[in-house]
Amino acid sequence: MVQNNCNKVVSVGVLTNGGGGTDQTFDLTPSASNSFSKPDQWGGRVWGRYQCSGDSGKDPNSCGTPGATNPASLAEFFFKGTGGQDYYDISLVDGYNLPLSIEPSGGGPSNGYSCGAPKCDIGACADQFAVKDATGNVVSCMSDCSKTGSSADCCTGENAERGKCQAGQQAQTTKQKCPDAYSYAHDDQSSTFECAATGYTVKFC
Repeated sequence: MVQNNCNKVVSVGVLTNGGGGTDQTFDLTPSASNSFSKPDQWGGRVWGRYQCSGDSGKDPNSCGTPGATNPASLAEFFFKGTGGQDYYDISLVDGYNLPLSIEPSGGGPSNGYSCGAPKCDIGACADQFAVKDATGNVVSCMSDCSKTGSSADCCTGENAERGKCQAGQQAQTTKQKCPDAYSYAHDDQSSTFECAATGYTVKFC
């Protein structure tokens, strides 16, 4: 289930990994929710945006699949992985836009990264990382990787090996605000949750 706790309409996107495009989109008014199901061993992501409903949602540059130039806070899932466990996380690797949380249900008691409920209450974005709309409103915030594209910030090329890539300044700041979330590509140890849950609730705001 996806729930909108924000005070504005949130346009939600759902994408299957390797699927080549967004599976589904829907708008949620404040306090509204929508439920959908995915098969076992599904892997994908869920995100939301304020400015992408109605006519404005036709702009693929700011309202399409999240990425470096149009980042969004991501709820990521992989169902029925090793040991029958689901794996899930909040990813801010490309940047973020909305506060986000994930709550499992029916998987047993919460104990740290086992059936835990990661959340990210994001703060203000430094101007050099801000993505603004035509009227100057900040709509999202880039990460170090999104901003520079360098191998050191993106953990690619000669920096792809674990141990060589370290969190940049923006990633460190983001991790302080959101200790449960991925702040850069090699942030697995403090960001990946697992649970044999019967369902999940993704909440915005």
